[in-house]
Amino acid sequence: MKEQNDENLIEEEENREYGLEEDPMQAFWKRQTQVFLSSYINIAIILCNVIIFVYGLFAGYDFQDRFDFDPVRFFQNREYYRLFTSMFLHASIEHLGSNMLILFFIGANAEHDLGHISYLFVYLFSGFIGDVISLADSIIRNDLTPSLGASGAIFGVIGAVLIIVIYGRKNLRPGSNLLGRLIAIIFLSVYSGFKEVNIDNAAHIGGLIGGIIITFFITNIFKKEYTMEEWL
Repeated sequence: MKEQNDENLIEEEENREYGLEEDPMQAFWKRQTQVFLSSYINIAIILCNVIIFVYGLFAGYDFQDRFDFDPVRFFQNREYYRLFTSMFLHASIEHLGSNMLILFFIGANAEHDLGHISYLFVYLFSGFIGDVISLADSIIRNDLTPSLGASGAIFGVIGAVLIIVIYGRKNLRPGSNLLGRLIAIIFLSVYSGFKEVNIDNAAHIGGLIGGIIITFFITNIFKKEYTMEEWL
């Protein structure tokens, strides 16, 4: 790894010497590739979701029925594990694909900034809070339909990114609208959740809030500094 870094530094120095500056977009994607490849926890989470989905296709409906978030069984049978297992289940290939695609891009950068262990904690905590808020919403509306999916945890990662950008915004390039775009994406995602059917928007909002809160505390307790270099 050290030899590779030394080679990169030598190459960059030679480019500067001969006036061959690297294209900004090329430099951006080079950094992003390094971020993606080093996001071990995010890659592991995505693989777990894919493997569990494929296994569920062969195991049949009983597998999903055993581990989804069913409020009735949660209370009657005290199956508290459902708060966590449900965030690794998906109803369809489209459901899985959309969630994992979003997680692949935003999760890698969040893990790069937060660190591996902190990122894992943010993901699981957000999914847990999302299911808790979903449960409360189900009781209030008297709708005890089972739910499943990683959306609550993913919204938590988006909430984490919001905190990261807020704390690191002073390091963004002049004129960057990253914070504004992120807020708009969050607003539109929550809004669309209210307009679509069969969307557990309570879990989304709960996960988002959970991700914001836990990342705020992680940032301040561990005095994290966010350079935003990988986001430029």
